[in-house]
Amino acid sequence: MIATGHRRLWFALLLVIGGLTLLRLFTAGCTQLIPEEAYYWTYAQHPALSYFDHPPMVAWAVRTGTAVFGNTELGVRFVNFLAWIGACGLLLATGKTWFSERAALAGTLLFAILPVSFGMGFLVTPDAVFIFFWMVTMFAVARAVQTQRHRYWALAGLGFGGAMLSKYYALVLLPSLLIFLALSPRYRFWLKKPQPYLAGLLALVVFSPVIIWNAQHDWASFAFQSTRTVGQSGDILRRIGSFWLYQLLMPTPIGLVLFFVTGWQAMKRGWLRQEDNWNFVAAFGLPVFGLFFAASFKTNVHVNWTAPAFLALSLGGGALWTEAMNAGRRGWRAGTWALVIIFIVAAIFGHFSLATGEPARFSYAYANGWRELAESAKTEAARTGGRPFFIGADKYNIAAELGFYLQQPDECVNGYAWGDHGLGYRYWTDLRRFDGRSAVIVFSGRSPAGVTNCFARVSAPVTLRVDARGKEWKAMTGFGYHHEP
Repeated sequence: MIATGHRRLWFALLLVIGGLTLLRLFTAGCTQLIPEEAYYWTYAQHPALSYFDHPPMVAWAVRTGTAVFGNTELGVRFVNFLAWIGACGLLLATGKTWFSERAALAGTLLFAILPVSFGMGFLVTPDAVFIFFWMVTMFAVARAVQTQRHRYWALAGLGFGGAMLSKYYALVLLPSLLIFLALSPRYRFWLKKPQPYLAGLLALVVFSPVIIWNAQHDWASFAFQSTRTVGQSGDILRRIGSFWLYQLLMPTPIGLVLFFVTGWQAMKRGWLRQEDNWNFVAAFGLPVFGLFFAASFKTNVHVNWTAPAFLALSLGGGALWTEAMNAGRRGWRAGTWALVIIFIVAAIFGHFSLATGEPARFSYAYANGWRELAESAKTEAARTGGRPFFIGADKYNIAAELGFYLQQPDECVNGYAWGDHGLGYRYWTDLRRFDGRSAVIVFSGRSPAGVTNCFARVSAPVTLRVDARGKEWKAMTGFGYHHEP
């Protein structure tokens, strides 16, 4: 018989995972892609061993989903849903390996309702598949050291390789493993065994498509990722403040206090008292958090970058919650209800806001209006009387969104058309194919400076639409494109 507390936690966890999955399936088709999602869909339209901005796993996930559901919003996001469910299942299994079932259930439930988890489980970025493979690695390491079955080390290598195929900073898993083994008297002997090192070689083999692509493209992706965060200008206090503001928003103030307490307990119990379960929490939770706290002194840290830290810390938080409930601490019960209510409201509000763009003041600025913008651009193209291509005059937002909603990814390009770096478009767009053609250039704000350099003649700008925030989209037509190598 499962204890009443266990049954309630099982019910709550299944309700949250099932409810969020149904909510995502229901809203996926009526929530327009944000620019990042459209950009990764464009990845998938150009199969490759890797890509300039990121490793290829996100493109492979999108391509799998669209093979089943077509080039639709649901197709783009579907594998994301599965990866999030899989990560929660693996987190539960890992928690049961180190703690009680009740603690594992509480920790998994905590992670499932985090706002950052909500975002990763719905919007397509490399993070959902990354978190899944990160959890494969954590689960496999836990099982490997406890059962001493070598096949789990092989699984750890596959998980580590999959994580690196998703995001480069999966490399943090390596020092996390070394810290865990080195600080555990019970499991330290694994450092003298070949299995962990063979797992590393297997991960390198899995990661080899990225190495091959980079070798074929002058190591462009490695160079980009290693230099993009170095020496950024700006106010260092603002960057550090933004980092902590993001950490405050992801778990809410109540949750952040819980994670601070968890981190302290993990260091005290795991590294000072040498308790292996808490050593595992500290080793796989704190290094990635410390990495990006240090990075915040030099660069702007994105809100999702520290997400892997909350996996192990959620398990520790679940263990502390269980201890508090067993001790009858009333403050923890009140905090639990407050946290759950905040997270449920945040999840419902987030989905509603992404789908409708309302309330406009608090919604994500790039969440809506792309389908309508694409239709306006298509109408403007028809007026040229020819077969123009499309230029999105920004980093990649406009070009990617036009490509998806016009279903013409090869007919859309960003500022690479007039000499900007171009990001991924540089590698899958042959500008020579546009020579002599007209183009509809879509932009906001001032007319892009490079337009007149690559067209024989350019029309005056016209307004396409104005969104709910008053942002104005414009278009101009360029006649006679000429590409200068």
